[in-house]
Amino acid sequence: MSALVRAIDGLTTLVGRIVGWVMIFIMLVTVYDVIARRLFNAPVIWAFDVSVQLFALHFMIAAPFALLHNEHVSINIFKDRLSVRHQAVLDIFCYLIFFYPFMILLLMYGWDFAARSWATRETSWGIVALPVYYVKTVIPVTAGLLMLQGLANIIRLVQVVRKGEAR
Repeated sequence: MSALVRAIDGLTTLVGRIVGWVMIFIMLVTVYDVIARRLFNAPVIWAFDVSVQLFALHFMIAAPFALLHNEHVSINIFKDRLSVRHQAVLDIFCYLIFFYPFMILLLMYGWDFAARSWATRETSWGIVALPVYYVKTVIPVTAGLLMLQGLANIIRLVQVVRKGEAR
C-alpha cells in the first residue's frame, strides 16, 4: 500500500509543480496587457479571457496538491482536543461522508459539463471567443486527481488509526 501512496503523492506533486508555473504565464499576460494599454494606448482584447482561463486551470489543478500538503481551509476547534488516533478516525469519517460524495458529484456533473462543451465547441463570451472546452475538461480531471489524493490520505489515516502514530 505504501507504494500506491507514494505513486499518488508523486503524481500529485508532479502535477502541482507543473501547474504552479501557470501563474508565471498569468503574470506575463497581465503585464503585457497593462503595458500595451498604458504605454501604447492599445489594449489587448484577448488578455482578460486568457488570464481567466489560465487562473481556472491553476485554481482547479492545484487543489490536489493543496490537499496533499493539508493546505485546505479547516476548522479544528474540536479536532485539536482529540488524540491523534481519534483525529484520524474523524478525518476518515469526513472523507467518506463529505469529501467523496462531493467528489463523485463533481466528477459526474463535471464530465457532463465538459462533454456538452466539447460537443458544441463552446467559446467564451468575450470579443475573441476563445474555446472554453479545454478548461471545462479540467473539472472532471481535478475531481479524479482529488479522489486519488483522498485515497492516499485515507490510507495514511488508517495507518495512524492502527498504530496510533502521528502522520
